[in-house]
Amino acid sequence: MFHETLAHCETPLVGALPKRSPFGALFSRTLPAYAGQYPVGVRDVEVPIPRQSFGNFKHNSMPDGEAGITIDTVMFTLFYPTELTLRSRGQMVWFPRLRQTVDGLLKMSNKPYNWFYNTVAYGGVAAMIRGTTFPGIKDAPLKPPPESNKQWRLILFSHGAGSSRLMNSAVCGELASRGYVVAVIEHRDGTGPSSRITNEAGETKDLYWLNWSDLEWASFDLEEQPKDDATLRHVQLEVRLAELEGIIEALRRLARGEPLVLTGQTGLSRDWSGWDRMDVTNPIIGGHSFGGSLAMAAAADGRFKFSHVVVFDPATQRLEPWNKCISAPLLAINSEEFATGVEFTKLLAMAPSAATHELYVIPGSTHPAFSDIFLILPNYVNKLFGLAADPGRVIDLTIDTTRRFLENEEDNTDRIVRHVSGSLTKGEVGDINSLVRCHREDSV
Repeated sequence: MFHETLAHCETPLVGALPKRSPFGALFSRTLPAYAGQYPVGVRDVEVPIPRQSFGNFKHNSMPDGEAGITIDTVMFTLFYPTELTLRSRGQMVWFPRLRQTVDGLLKMSNKPYNWFYNTVAYGGVAAMIRGTTFPGIKDAPLKPPPESNKQWRLILFSHGAGSSRLMNSAVCGELASRGYVVAVIEHRDGTGPSSRITNEAGETKDLYWLNWSDLEWASFDLEEQPKDDATLRHVQLEVRLAELEGIIEALRRLARGEPLVLTGQTGLSRDWSGWDRMDVTNPIIGGHSFGGSLAMAAAADGRFKFSHVVVFDPATQRLEPWNKCISAPLLAINSEEFATGVEFTKLLAMAPSAATHELYVIPGSTHPAFSDIFLILPNYVNKLFGLAADPGRVIDLTIDTTRRFLENEEDNTDRIVRHVSGSLTKGEVGDINSLVRCHREDSV
């Protein structure tokens, strides 16, 4: 028999990240330094894969007027421990293609083009984040593990809808600074604001956000076309699974010391020696929001084998109907916003399908708090968007809870335990200085 409990953690689990300015990155134009013991290297990788198409709809916003979604390359960014320092190389630009990203965000609003509105939107975003960097060292070599007979553990991370591979750089960089190699997928399924695809010949095309209302599905009569984005999201989840499969295969080749066939500029001036120090046999899968949906779906898919599953506010409704089993331990860290909604109730029903699971709620947090966005914006803007908790502390708790889970460490903090059934109310979550834990334990 299984039971669920809610526990109240009175003591911080880890020392705080470097102090963050109340103005965010508005004046410094850089995200906080990583708190782990290793500097962090960063490199982009794009590799060709066999051409595949998904979905039977027509659309105008995808390249070349194609039917469905077609992929023939996969892209990801590696965050990993290195021996170089920021002084020797400098930091990475957070959004190197800012205008295209803003264009994609405007497409997400699904509003008719308006020159004045678009100009103001671009100016406002540029004033907030243009030139912002994060503390990763471009193309640095991978550091040898501290013990010669060991390898760095691999985490595959999937971003949410409306996001991109660099929008979770704080979480991924913090994990890398603690001794993990993190491969963050850039999904080309129409869920990102903008992504540039480069083929083997170096030719480029831009892929923008795909609005479900712009599609015409061949499998439905005109009057029976989908009334929401659910049908599209199921197709996009299949695209993500195919991308994940291609990336895992590329990383396996890299770990075997085989040369990668890289597209465009991503393969220039690269030294890939030493990447056999990465353990690809039992990777960890993680993700935020729709990326959490991918992580849970992949962990229940026979094509893959993962040691652990780590999700932040997983979009559980995208997985319905759920009748699968997750063979690995599951950790779900959730925002207060998520925990007081219907998605959390669905997560409570799905989580017992995992080998074991732990569920946490961070009080005062909102759904975007697992991304970089609140680290960049000033505190007064964050509060306007409903964030009551300190954004650095949200990342702090997320990283330490994830690390404890992956390293199988006991949490010895004092807890007040009581039964939980269903979603939580705002009052049940607690104050912003605590971490709430909802944990399923197996009895003999």
